[in-house]
Amino acid sequence: MRGVGWVEPVVPEASAAPRAASPDHSRQTLRLKRYLMGASTSLLAAAALFICYWLGLLPLKIAIGGTALIGFFVVLFFGLFRSGLNLRFRDPSLTAEMIFAAVLTLAYLMYHAPAARGALSLFYPVALLFGVLRLGTARLLALALVAYLAHTTVLALSGSLEGPAAADSWMQLAILAIVLPWFAAMGGYVNKLRRRLSDSNRQLKDAVDRAEEIAMRDVLTGTYNRRHLMDVLRREISRAQRLGAPLAVCLLDIDHFKRINDSWGHAAGDAVLRHFATVAATGLRAVDVFGRFGGEEFLLVLPDTDARGAAAVAERIRAAGEQDAFPGIPAGHQLTVTIGVAGRNREETGDALLARADLALYRGKDAGRNCVVVG
Repeated sequence: MRGVGWVEPVVPEASAAPRAASPDHSRQTLRLKRYLMGASTSLLAAAALFICYWLGLLPLKIAIGGTALIGFFVVLFFGLFRSGLNLRFRDPSLTAEMIFAAVLTLAYLMYHAPAARGALSLFYPVALLFGVLRLGTARLLALALVAYLAHTTVLALSGSLEGPAAADSWMQLAILAIVLPWFAAMGGYVNKLRRRLSDSNRQLKDAVDRAEEIAMRDVLTGTYNRRHLMDVLRREISRAQRLGAPLAVCLLDIDHFKRINDSWGHAAGDAVLRHFATVAATGLRAVDVFGRFGGEEFLLVLPDTDARGAAAVAERIRAAGEQDAFPGIPAGHQLTVTIGVAGRNREETGDALLARADLALYRGKDAGRNCVVVG
C-alpha cells in the first residue's frame, strides 16, 4: 500500500459569524412595519377630527375622545405585535381585527357628531383598503357588511332615519350600500391578482434556482462541474489573499480508468465515477468544495487548510477508495487513485496553484500511482 501518513488538517479557528435572522422573525418584523403604516393613517384620521372641530362640525370633547380611542387601539395592537401575542391568532397580521376596530371608532365618532357623518364616512373605504393585501373577497365583504350595519345602527339610534334629516341619512345608506360591496369586491380581486403574482414569482425563483443548480452540477456524478469549481477557486483565492488565510487544492485521478471502460464497458466506468464521487465527498466539511474536473479527474478545494492538512484529507480519500468495493467492477479488482496536493503560496494565482497540484499528480503517476504527492 502506498501513500502518506495521516496528519490532522490545520484549520484556523473561525471567527464568530453573526446569526442570521430566522424566517419567522423576518415575517414578524414585516408585520410590524405594515402595522406602523396603518397606524400612521390612524394619526391622519385624528388630525381630520380636529379639522372637523375647527370647521364647527365636531365638538372639541368628541375630537379629543376620538383621538384618545384611536391612540388606545394604536397602543393595543402595537403591544400585540411587540409581545408576539399576534402569533396566536389565525391571521398574525391582525388585518381583520384592525379594520373592525377602525369601524367601531368611526361608529362612535359619527354617533356623537352628526354634522361630520358625510365627511367621516369616507374613512370606511380607507379602512377596508388595508385588507386588500391580506384578505380575500369573502372576508372583505363581511367587513363591509359590518361597516354598513354599524353605520345603520348609528343612524337609527340617533333618530336620523326619521324627521327632517332622514333624506340625507337614507342617501348615505344608499351610497354606502353601493360603494362598500364594490370596494370589497375590487379589493378581493386585487388580492387574488397579488397572490397569483406572488405564486408566479415564487415559481419563477424556484425555476431559476433549479436552473442555476443544474448549471453548476456534473450530469453524471451530481457533483460540482469544472466551471463552478473554477468560480469557487477564484473566490477562495480572493478571500485567502484578503484575510491571509491558508488554502489548498487536491487533484484526484482514478488510476487506469481507461482499462475499466475497455474491460467492463462504459456503463461500469460511469458507475465507478459516481461511486468514487460519493466516497471522496464523505467526511468533508461544509466549506470544502468537491467536484468533477473532467474525465476521471476530480478537484477538491479546501479553504482554511494548509498543504499538510490537505495531504491528510487526500490520504483518507485514497485509502477509502482503495478499500471500497466499487459497483461495475468484479470482486477482487482493486480501484486506486493518485492525488496531487498543493497549498497556496503568498500572491499565487488559482491557475498557478492548480498547475502545481497537476505537476504533483503526474509525479505520483510516474512514481507508480496509488499515492498522495504534495507539490
